[in-house]
Amino acid sequence: MKIKLTDQLHVSEVSSDTLPAGTEITVSDATGNSLVDRGLATKVGAKAAATPRNKAAPASRNKIVGARRSK
Repeated sequence: MKIKLTDQLHVSEVSSDTLPAGTEITVSDATGNSLVDRGLATKVGAKAAATPRNKAAPASRNKIVGARRSK
């Protein structure tokens, strides 16, 4: 799997040195998926999915919108 690092990182599978952010490397699928899931890398190529990491989850349907006041 080909990935692009989003932060400075040491990947012993690739190099004994620390790799700078923006470096594109090829790693095993297990390592690549682990780094992508933790937000340390993004997938490169046709299979890349552009999903925002900080998008808030939609509100629950049973959530009370306004608080009721008792008299």
